Amino acid sequence: MAESSQQSDLRIPEDDFQQTADDREPGGAAGRSDVDLLRQAVMNEKAAPELLHYETDLINRIEQMLDYQDEQVELQQDNPAMEELCLMWTVELSRIRYYLRDYFRVRLRKVEKFVMHLLDNPDLAARMSDKETNYAREFFVLSGSHLKSTAANHLPEAFASIVRSAGASAAKDLVPAPCLDRHVFCRVLEDRGHVTVDEEGNMAEFNKGDLFVIRYQPIRELLQEKVVQLC
Repeated sequence: MAESSQQSDLRIPEDDFQQTADDREPGGAAGRSDVDLLRQAVMNEKAAPELLHYETDLINRIEQMLDYQDEQVELQQDNPAMEELCLMWTVELSRIRYYLRDYFRVRLRKVEKFVMHLLDNPDLAARMSDKETNYAREFFVLSGSHLKSTAANHLPEAFASIVRSAGASAAKDLVPAPCLDRHVFCRVLEDRGHVTVDEEGNMAEFNKGDLFVIRYQPIRELLQEKVVQLC
């Protein structure tokens, strides 16, 4: 009986990552598997010029289920009848972990590239997870020390700043920041009607299923609300 109970916990790949239809995710995500949502999170992060909000709930659910299914596979390793299913699950779990690592890698590249910009703005810093925040602070200290010791300390004082091109400059013009005017591909997930797409007040009608090549800035909030997805 114990063996039968264990077998029932090892299900078809992705079944345990399925969302319930309670609309806990906006933008038509109800009914989509967590793996699908993770794929889209990776795509959004790769296509967006800026660091997006960390998908805390989604990542926590996936990590917990990965740990649980690892335990179930381990329990069935010595069961010949479950050998094929265990192999399926091992491959499937590896695939999901690839998406997870890809998500983390893309975000860390942005953290490193825009570290001063992120840490200098509390609203942007709040987009990072706790681990990303700790990494960003350590990376900033180490990279800043390296820049000063190898270059800045050997320049005249007026040009020794690592955030300003000249001592008299008020703006931190040497701090890399994302270009929000970059064009992206986006797909509309739900009807939104007419949306302003530029500073001149021009509008476009956003209907579910529409595909646009558009500047990132006008759809920035729609992406956050999960009305659109990048592709």
